[in-house]
Formats: sequence, structure tokens, C-alpha cells
Amino acid sequence: MSRWERRAPSRFTNTLELNGFVTTSATKGFAAGDAGISGLTAVTITGDTTAAINTHTVQLGKYINCATDAVTVTLPAVTIGSSYIIVNSAADGGALLTISPNSSDKFLVDVAGGAGTNNKDIINTKATQNKYDFVHLVGIHADGWLIANIRGTWADQS
Repeated sequence: MSRWERRAPSRFTNTLELNGFVTTSATKGFAAGDAGISGLTAVTITGDTTAAINTHTVQLGKYINCATDAVTVTLPAVTIGSSYIIVNSAADGGALLTISPNSSDKFLVDVAGGAGTNNKDIINTKATQNKYDFVHLVGIHADGWLIANIRGTWADQS
């Protein structure tokens, strides 16, 4: 081995763990325990909710957690730089979760990969829902939300 090919010492005790991210089916990508997602704190909702910058944003160290069936999370008007993580933590096949933009906003690119349409929801369908399906949304343009990351089977409102 040349001096340029030095290997860093391994810091992992378990090859499935990486900074609290676990790839086992039991945790489906999230660290278990009180720390939540990357140290964020869950704001648990049990009914239709309008997300608020001063209550639910990643910037405040929060994420929205829902394990209740047939809940709609309505997003506020886009604020550039605001970020929301919304998690469906119901048991597999246990809950329909709908994310609805403000009526004058859209998802800039919908879950199918097309141009978004104002006032069209994204839906985590109950039949295909798995525990810890989630969407991470970021306000990057006054017209709508960027779906920065998504897990699970989601559909665009027709």
C-alpha cells in the first residue's frame, strides 16, 4: 500500500448503523428512541392540521409525526427556506396521509416527476403505506414546495 492509500480506521461497531440511521426493516431508516429523526423532536398530530412555521419546522428542531388514519396536513403559504418533515408512523397499511399545499401553491415537481399544479395534494396511500414513510419539503420558490426527499408510495391528487 502506498502512502496515498492509507485506510481510515473503522468506527462502526455494526455495519448496519451509520450515525443513528438503521437500514433494518424494523426501523425503516429512522433511529429508534427519544432522539427522533437526527435529533429532531416530534410534534404528534391526531387530526387534520395546518403546519406552522413557529410550531412544526425543521428550523425549530421539529418534525410532524402522524399515526392516525385519514389525516390531512395543510401547508402554509411558501416561505423561502422553511423546511418540513412529515412522517406517517402508523403500522404498515394503517393510515392514509394527505399533504395539501396552500391553495395558491404547488409541489414544484410532483411525485410522478412532472410539473406541479397549484392546489394538488400528495397522498401516502393506506394500502401501500409502510411505517415511517415520510416526505421532506423545502420552500425554495414563492410558487411552491420542493420535495427534497420522500420515502414510500405516494400519489399525486388527480
